[in-house]
Amino acid sequence: MDLKQLSYFVKIVEEGSISGAAKKLFMSQPPLSSQMKLLETELDCTLFERGSRTIHLTEAGETLYNYSRSLLQLSNVAKQETMNAARHFNGVLRIGIVSSLIGSDALGWLCGFSKQYPGIHYEINEADTYHLLSQFETNAIHLALLRTPFHTDSLTCKKLFTDSLVAVGQESFFADDRSSSITLDDLTKLPLIVYRRWEHLLRKEFEDKNLSANWFCINDDARTTLYFVEMGMGVGIIPQSAATLVQKKGIVCKPVKNCDIATDVVLAYNSTYLPECSRAFIEYLDTLYPDIP
Repeated sequence: MDLKQLSYFVKIVEEGSISGAAKKLFMSQPPLSSQMKLLETELDCTLFERGSRTIHLTEAGETLYNYSRSLLQLSNVAKQETMNAARHFNGVLRIGIVSSLIGSDALGWLCGFSKQYPGIHYEINEADTYHLLSQFETNAIHLALLRTPFHTDSLTCKKLFTDSLVAVGQESFFADDRSSSITLDDLTKLPLIVYRRWEHLLRKEFEDKNLSANWFCINDDARTTLYFVEMGMGVGIIPQSAATLVQKKGIVCKPVKNCDIATDVVLAYNSTYLPECSRAFIEYLDTLYPDIP
């Protein structure tokens, strides 16, 4: 019996089936079933009854599940504490962050990481997705927090979360609409402010629905969009997490209801060359988003 077998067992219990666990673990079902049979043979007991769709734990299985969770948690703590004790390095984390994530969870991740690794220093590049992608070529950055869509075959990408688009503006722009969301049809009546990252996708979205929008201001940065929004120049369309950048009171934020556009926030890196401090940051984000491959 080893920790890997116990982690497989816990995943099966949490997913409710061997097939479900196999998908989460990115492995086929037969080897996972074999590992469970080996575990049951070693412990000389049946851990769960296999149904047509779900498994049901036996009393022995319940006991092992409770101990397994504790052991795996203790193993993770022991691993992290040992790594922390061993890694008294003073590296520089060179990371790129798209402007729409500045002020959101991204900086909170860096603050949390810094508490675990106080010896690490930071070089943060703030730019749009495509500019940050080009900085990988010169090793100006080793990691980047980006928004999809973009195309690259040279980087490894870990999805962190999915962001939908929202409309933000002063209350006066929404005086005639008290609903919690807004439609693309409603947005055609308003002066729209968007940054260039979303211009093409939004234009296509309106055109596909035979709608004509008032493109009042196109710019290159989410923060510029929000500045004009706060000055009352129009209604901005931004990813939802970027709404945390709003500084002024009285700004209304509404999800865009019939819009099919969404964006994933991903951590991108070149796995062929990573300094130790960059690897540590990837591992840190894995603890925050453990269930996302």
